Amino acid sequence: MNLKQIIAAGILLMSLAACVEERSNQGETAPGWVAFEYTSALVERCGITAEYLHRFDRYLEQNTSSGRDSVDRLYFSNVKIQRDQEPNAWTLRLKERYGNERTITIRNAVRGGMWEVVGEGLATKFSPRSERAVDHFRVNTGKSGTWYMEHIGRDREFADSSAWMVQFVSDGSLQLVGNGVRTSLAVPTLRLDFKTDLPLSYTLRNTSTFTLVDGQLRIIATGPNGLPETTAVTAIGSDRIRINYNNKHSAEGNWNSAIEL
Repeated sequence: MNLKQIIAAGILLMSLAACVEERSNQGETAPGWVAFEYTSALVERCGITAEYLHRFDRYLEQNTSSGRDSVDRLYFSNVKIQRDQEPNAWTLRLKERYGNERTITIRNAVRGGMWEVVGEGLATKFSPRSERAVDHFRVNTGKSGTWYMEHIGRDREFADSSAWMVQFVSDGSLQLVGNGVRTSLAVPTLRLDFKTDLPLSYTLRNTSTFTLVDGQLRIIATGPNGLPETTAVTAIGSDRIRINYNNKHSAEGNWNSAIEL
C-alpha cells in the first residue's frame, strides 16, 4: 500500500485529523493537503471533461470532412470520435496514460444547445466495474466562451455533486468557478463542501497539459466527529499552492495539476 492509499484509508475511517501523522512532512497543515487532494480530484475531472467537450464543439463547428479531419488531428490524437445511431449523439473513446480507458457520450450535441453528457472511466483497463467513475453532466453551451455545467457522479470512493461556470480563454487557458460536495462511500462518512472564492485558472502548458496558476478554493471537511475543519487553498504560481488549515497553520508546496488530455 502506497502513501496515498494509507492517507485515503485514514481519512475515510478516522477523519481528516487522523492523517496528520501520516503526512508529518507537511506538519500541522497535513489534513488541509489531504482535503485538497480529494477535492482537486473532482475539480480537475470536471475540468478535463469541459475541455474535451469544448474541443468537440470545435469539431462540430466544421462543415466539411477536411475541416473535421483537421480538428481531429489537432485535438484528438488519443481519442476516437464515433457518431452514435441516435440523432445528434456522439461518443469520444479516450485512451489515457497508464492504460486508462474512458468514454464521453454526448446527446443533443447541437451547437449552442443543452448537452446531456455521460462520462465513464476505469482506474485502469483491468479494474473491476465497481471502480468505474461515472459522471453525468448537463452542459449549457449557449454562450460563446462561457459554459455552465451541472454535475452528479461518483468514483470508487466518493459520491459527488457540483455546478460550474467554465470560461474558455482565447489563449487556450481554462477558468473554473463553482461549488460542490463530495461524500465518502465508506462509513464513517467524510463530507467535503467546496467553493471557489476566486476562479481557478489553468494555463495550457502544451497541447495536452494544463498548469494551475491562479485562484482560491475553500473546503469545509466534516468527519465522523461532526466538527468542521476549514482549508483555504491559494494558487500562487505555476503549479504551486498555499494551504491554510483552520485559519491557524499555513504552508506552501508544489502541485501537479491532473488536467491532461
